[in-house]
Amino acid sequence: MGVRTFEHEPVLYEAPAAPVRLAVPIVLGLILVAVFLVNGRPIGAGDTRATEHVAASLVRELDFDLDEYPEVEPPFARQVADHRVSIYPVLSSMLAAPVFALGSLVFDLDETGSAVAGKVAASLLSAAAAAVLFLAVRARRRAETEALWAAVLFALGTTVWSTSQALWQHPAAVLFLSLALLCVVRAEEDTVWAGRAGLPLALMVAARHSDVVLAGVLSIAVAIRWPRRFPLFVLCAAPVAGLVLAYNAWAFGSPAAHGFSGSASRFSEAWGVGQAGLLVSPGRGLLWYTPVAAIAVLGIVRSFRFGERWLASSLGAAALAHLVFMGKWGEWHGGESWGPRLLTDALPLLFLFLPEGMEALPRLTAILGALSIAVQALGAFAYDYRWERLYQRADEDKTAALWDPARSPILFYARQKVLIQAAPFLKGRQLVVREHPIVLGDMPGTRAEFRQGALFVTGSEKTFEDAYLQRGARVVDDRLRLRGRWDALFLRVRDDAKPRKLELRVAGRGKGPLYVSERTFWSDPRFATYSASGAFLFRHPYQYGSSGGGDITVTVGRGGGEIELTSVELVAAGDPLRPYRLDGSPSR
Repeated sequence: MGVRTFEHEPVLYEAPAAPVRLAVPIVLGLILVAVFLVNGRPIGAGDTRATEHVAASLVRELDFDLDEYPEVEPPFARQVADHRVSIYPVLSSMLAAPVFALGSLVFDLDETGSAVAGKVAASLLSAAAAAVLFLAVRARRRAETEALWAAVLFALGTTVWSTSQALWQHPAAVLFLSLALLCVVRAEEDTVWAGRAGLPLALMVAARHSDVVLAGVLSIAVAIRWPRRFPLFVLCAAPVAGLVLAYNAWAFGSPAAHGFSGSASRFSEAWGVGQAGLLVSPGRGLLWYTPVAAIAVLGIVRSFRFGERWLASSLGAAALAHLVFMGKWGEWHGGESWGPRLLTDALPLLFLFLPEGMEALPRLTAILGALSIAVQALGAFAYDYRWERLYQRADEDKTAALWDPARSPILFYARQKVLIQAAPFLKGRQLVVREHPIVLGDMPGTRAEFRQGALFVTGSEKTFEDAYLQRGARVVDDRLRLRGRWDALFLRVRDDAKPRKLELRVAGRGKGPLYVSERTFWSDPRFATYSASGAFLFRHPYQYGSSGGGDITVTVGRGGGEIELTSVELVAAGDPLRPYRLDGSPSR
């Protein structure tokens, strides 16, 4: 890690013929922000919810506590003395606060408003990270096109895209690591930059404390390579460390305490399991979600062979240390997220060397790069937490599905063939996000049946299309089970059926409320409520001209009951009723 480059060793690179054009990373960043936002919906989790509400609290009350947000519950918030505080570092919230402040001029920072503002802030941070990585690659004397490809694949072919969809800690951490790499690369020409690298490295750890091992390896490498600049390195990092300790003292009662104090026992995964899972498991493996990362690793090897031994060995060691550390975490899979989220922060270390790998295998890089972007785009437009609700909750083994190729989230969403386009709308000062699902390869029909573990649409007459299952709805014993929040069957009335007077017939059994929602992309849903107790056949009249819209959802809403549907039909109101058995299912 501390090996110097010897003068007699061959150097693979020549200085670029033209100076760096700052307009290129600026335009790149703006384009990437647009791409990150184009799906129109935030895709967050409990982690992001807490961070977003801290940002809202900073804007509304100029404080860091969550006292005014009781909906942010443990384990994401903790009661300490007189205040409820987030267990996560607050630097991401501070960086996002200007976006939240601007947003508050237009809309309320409620649940949806905070989520949308958080997505915008995260997108800006992620796009900035890609732009800085472009500059770092250029500083290594690589051509502008090579730097551009490295930055694009870094932003769109990795979990940088998926973590830009809500206010995770990762966008800020990735941005600061990219800045640190820029400093380190520039230090080869002016050593003062080695000392300046202490500031962004400290900010990276302040944004995400679990990056401390990664930062430690890089700090040791800088101390070995530029020992005379290490005091400046420490001096630049010290103010950030002081502010973190001060916040910890206020929020958790001691400078040494933090939101994850006492969690050492959660580094409980067996050696090798989490590390292998983060690399090759079908559920979260880097090589499944970002196969082009293999080319970046090849680039590290080639860079080491052709002269940049200190840089390649130091950054490679830091990435390896981060993998080993995160692989020991009991939830190495990262919970509800798309891809190996916990490896996101180490990605700049790899993609800095992508041009070297791309130079050796240009065609394979193009293929793997396109595949990586396609996988991440699938997550941006299809991921809806359904996979976790089916395979990682309640009765299921939480890790078995992660290792089953047949149940890979990538294959699951590719087979489901549902893309979700959304957009935020203003209702007064309230922000709402409306979705328009698009089912590819759809089979229209009149009747939805449930058998062989799947949804089947039948009927020679075509009244609806785009039918698919939402959230945790699952087919069990030839019935569609709805029992979790917003488990549902969705269908869309066909244009040629809209002039007719129709009737939605919902047959099944169960107990609790069942809702039929009608809406459009441009309007809020209108609900009709039915109460189930035992076997039932609900007949819901539908006429498009007086309805709430052509998008129909049959759902249990926020939960509280358990419903099993045997069939759903959309037929002409005068059609004869099928004979039904006592359990609510139609006779065949």
